Amino acid sequence: MDEDSCMVDVAKFFLDFTRDESCGKCTPCRTGIPEMKQILTKITKGEGTIEDIPLLEELGKMVTAASLCGLGQTSANPVLSTLRHFREEYEAHIIDKKCRLRSARQCSRLLASIPVR
Repeated sequence: MDEDSCMVDVAKFFLDFTRDESCGKCTPCRTGIPEMKQILTKITKGEGTIEDIPLLEELGKMVTAASLCGLGQTSANPVLSTLRHFREEYEAHIIDKKCRLRSARQCSRLLASIPVR
């Protein structure tokens, strides 16, 4: 991860990992993680809405507070942390329908609108 990483894509990557590693025993992991991933996927496709940001925060806090194990309790940290420190990247994806990075793997539909330098 470096300055060429899209933080929305990074959060989505970590949710993929925790979803795959989750045992599925508790509802927060079983349903909360896939719901957050679905919202992030929507955002990276340029289909997100501004209401998705507080929803992601609410889901992340719920998964953190209600999960039974350490994996679940920390699974939302990448989402919550990137929202806290890189909110402008989420807003650019949602409002401007643009990803600031050409190298972002999952934001290809948004990259078509970025001029080549």
